[in-house]
Amino acid sequence: MSTRNRRDLENRELEALAQFLPLADAITAQLDKASVVRLTCAYLALRRIFPELPERREQLSEIGSFLLQTLDGFVLFLDPEGKMMYVSETASVHLGLSQVELIGSSIFDFLHPDDEAELLFLLSAVDSKRVIYEVPYMEEIERMFFIRMRCVLPKRNAGITYSGYKTISCWGYSKIQHDKFGSMNLGVMAVGYMLSRSGVTEIKLPSSTFMFRARLDFSIIFMDTRITALTDFNASYLLEKSFYQIVMLEDTYIIEKAHRILLNKNQSTTGYYRILYRDKGYVWAQSQFCIVPMRRATITHCIVAVTEIFSERQSNLTYSYIQQNAAGNKSTASNCTLGEYSKAFYKGALLSANQFGRDKLKHISK
Repeated sequence: MSTRNRRDLENRELEALAQFLPLADAITAQLDKASVVRLTCAYLALRRIFPELPERREQLSEIGSFLLQTLDGFVLFLDPEGKMMYVSETASVHLGLSQVELIGSSIFDFLHPDDEAELLFLLSAVDSKRVIYEVPYMEEIERMFFIRMRCVLPKRNAGITYSGYKTISCWGYSKIQHDKFGSMNLGVMAVGYMLSRSGVTEIKLPSSTFMFRARLDFSIIFMDTRITALTDFNASYLLEKSFYQIVMLEDTYIIEKAHRILLNKNQSTTGYYRILYRDKGYVWAQSQFCIVPMRRATITHCIVAVTEIFSERQSNLTYSYIQQNAAGNKSTASNCTLGEYSKAFYKGALLSANQFGRDKLKHISK
């Protein structure tokens, strides 16, 4: 067979192979040879983990496209080596990286270097305490983790990024195969959510949500007045107090875990936890945290927190001394429509800003 005929046959086979890929025709028509091979290998690896396909796939595919549109994120399948067996097309909306570019590639090529060890451990982790049965079976272990991936979107569309990376909250599970030879992690399936699409201070918040700013140790320097309607605490009463003080003692580990992730990856979200009510009881809540820079202030960065309340007051018990102290400090309507500021902090910030202005005027006059 001549070289030309062999090349033509190869091209026809690759074109036929591209038609079997679960991608739109407009995408497969533009694939080069290397991309076809890479995507095919990724798809075959995915089929080995999920060999059984449901009936009426066309109907499920249509439902799946609607689900992806409602998610503020993307679907991700990783093999034990970190190769992306599948990434939904919505990844391009949040990262600026195309689906074709990501599938079959290693996630470590797009991951922040400081997150590599954590993800490698997650992909290789197998619970050694599980009993090994003679009859093989599959197990799914729930996972929640945070990673930072490269974002190449323009600055106006990228949302909150840090040095070109965006923090993503991943919720999913590891698929573990147990048999008489041992246990093996087949990969991780997760949905990656964007924590903040834009500056959280620019978002119009619903009535069940309040915002506050804090130093990096969670001492509060600004409190939204909406906290009064939700927890009955005076916004001014909580200034210069630690956020940990108004969290149920049994749930502080949830905040501590999110705090550690926040200081490491600049953004985090909590699970459900309980915030104390002013005099008695508590309410259920969930928070998102991010670190933002502060210009011309006494500190360079602060924490911005957005907290949503999910319940009415529960229980009639007093759980903390802060509730006892606040019991006599009856909540009143604030004259400030936005919130209460810590005078101790913002007075220093104002002095720094004035000094900055004076130094700039001196520089201009010279």
